[in-house]
Amino acid sequence: MRDQLLATVRRVRLRWRLRLAFTGLAIVVGAILAVAAGSALAIDRLRFDPEVVAALRGIAWIAGVALAIRFLAWPLRRRVSDLQVALYLEEREPSLGGIVLSAVEFSGRRRDEKTSSALVERIVERAVERCAAVEGGRRVERARLQQATGALAGVAAVGALLLLAGPPWLGRGASALLPWKPAAEANPYRIAISPGQDTVVARGSDLRVEATLNGFGADEVDLVVRRGGQGEWTRWPMVAPDSGPGFSSLLLDLDVAAEFFVEAGGVRSPVVHVGVADLPWVQSIALEYRYPAYTGLEPQRVEGTGDIAALIGTTVRVEVTPIVTPKGGWLVVDARDSVPLVARDSGFAAAIRVTRSGAYRVVFDAAPGGRVVGSPEYLIDPLEDQPPTVRFETPGRDIQVTAVEEVLTRVRAVDDYGIATVELRYSVNGEAEQRVAMISGGRRKEAAAGHTFFLEELGLEPGDFVSYHARATEVGRPGAAQDAATDIYFLEVRPLDRSYRQADQGMAGGGGGGDMSGELSERQKQIVAGTFNLVRDRAKYDESERREHLATLALAQGRLREEVATLRERIEGRGIAQLDSTFATIAGALEQAVKEMEEAERVLGERKPDDALGPEQRALKHLQRAEAAFRDVQVARGQGGGGSAGGMTPNAEELADLFDLELDRLENQYERLERGRRQEADQQMDEALEKLRELARRQQQENERARARAEQMASGGASGAGGTG
Repeated sequence: MRDQLLATVRRVRLRWRLRLAFTGLAIVVGAILAVAAGSALAIDRLRFDPEVVAALRGIAWIAGVALAIRFLAWPLRRRVSDLQVALYLEEREPSLGGIVLSAVEFSGRRRDEKTSSALVERIVERAVERCAAVEGGRRVERARLQQATGALAGVAAVGALLLLAGPPWLGRGASALLPWKPAAEANPYRIAISPGQDTVVARGSDLRVEATLNGFGADEVDLVVRRGGQGEWTRWPMVAPDSGPGFSSLLLDLDVAAEFFVEAGGVRSPVVHVGVADLPWVQSIALEYRYPAYTGLEPQRVEGTGDIAALIGTTVRVEVTPIVTPKGGWLVVDARDSVPLVARDSGFAAAIRVTRSGAYRVVFDAAPGGRVVGSPEYLIDPLEDQPPTVRFETPGRDIQVTAVEEVLTRVRAVDDYGIATVELRYSVNGEAEQRVAMISGGRRKEAAAGHTFFLEELGLEPGDFVSYHARATEVGRPGAAQDAATDIYFLEVRPLDRSYRQADQGMAGGGGGGDMSGELSERQKQIVAGTFNLVRDRAKYDESERREHLATLALAQGRLREEVATLRERIEGRGIAQLDSTFATIAGALEQAVKEMEEAERVLGERKPDDALGPEQRALKHLQRAEAAFRDVQVARGQGGGGSAGGMTPNAEELADLFDLELDRLENQYERLERGRRQEADQQMDEALEKLRELARRQQQENERARARAEQMASGGASGAGGTG
């Protein structure tokens, strides 16, 4: 029984100590978190100054040790006797009635004392029974132990949350408090500079200083310089480049030793000492441009600058005159390719071929000092050879002609280095393309030529057309000469004047079709022009833009095909073709147009715009022939005065009126009744046409800009050829 009583006492003592330990830990951890957060904030605001880091690190660790001693070691060092524990237990559990205290006291007396053993055993037994009733003393510290454990867990959770998800400065500053990390290395805010260590430069040379901010940003970055060792420190703002990180500045004309550092946002780089010695340095530099043979330009010499700006393929001879004659030297291009300098009368020379953007500098062999940089960094800027521009001066637009006219076309082409060929390409009704050489050979920067179409020789009839465009090729590198093409234009064959005027008068009289009789062919013409522009300018589009334009053209072609097929079905369904042979011709032409449109739509879907031009133009031919036949119907009606003249019966004339209504969707009562059902399809068609118009507008603007640029370059003459190639 005595052992059970003492076990209860020990249990109460252990739970008391645990409560003291958890409470002390919660206080210590919370206080350390507060000290660490304050120190981290101060370290971050002072940009991890090594002295500040060292001081706050010492303060934080001293505070942590002091807190641990005060709230952990000191409370737990106390030794508590069994009687004190029993008294503590009796105070917390009044129901025990002092029996535990008596049992502990009597059981601890020596046996030689005059105490009844039976009485002592009975008291101990009663005490053990009473302790069992209070769960062996477990109830004494239960609530307070739970509170201490919860406080410790809460403080630990808050600390972990702050370190994992707190502000960035907290983690950075807290890591600087770790004792095994040097204060200088703990700083995440650093300025990396180039040169980053002491160096020696040639007397009178310039030194480029570059700085990169690591871990922070700043609007103002200063280069702080002192010349001569005893002078005053001078601040110069550093400049950020147009692209890429970092800042840079130049120390000009270093004739005495100097030292510098970079400062930004309260962070300072290490101090770099720059020595000055009589080393080789570029005194003067000259460039001799030798352009590619196809340009026809004479060599050009430029002095006073080492920056290169020339046409790709140009060979540039760099002539260097140093202050002190070195043993040798190199041109180091892009910090990896070295071109040896060859000695000449007054210096050295080497050649660089312009192929890509880059930079170079001069490096001298200053034995016994080894290689030394002898110049600032010079830029290499390659210039692209611009393609030629070509346009029609006349007619420069779509025109309507008769089958017996002679049409003069005049083309003008401009290029920065010369026009090699100008070619006129035309197609009759979408058939095989014909080519006419207008200019061949030569090297003129601006050229003009003309060609006359003798339409009577082509055997055309009303409804036919001639599509044409011009293409110019520049004088360029063998196998790499660029070319350019004009927009595509159309010569539309109309009837002779008398029939044409009568048809116009008949349509102007309110015959239903009105100005809309040429709408189908006009829309097909826009599709042809859009496909031609896409083929001509394919290099300007990426794959996604090309797919989008092809989808737009295919949608526009499919929508137009559906409308033409619907019109043909209505003509045949109402019996118009059986009553009048002219309408039979119209229906046949529309059927052929639908077949060609199906082929064009299929080829566009397969992403082959080159192969789509043929069926698109043949579809245009059939549409124009159908419209020309309808124009004959209008002429016949006008001559008949509304009666049956011209071989048309009244029924046929009424059916012709119906055909007028089909073509004029703006005023057609039947179409207004169907408008609700076709609204969505019409919207898709409008969007497709708008995209085609936008494509044409953008291309026209691009052509105008290219034409203006080429004319400006041509007017500049040979004097600007070396810099604008």
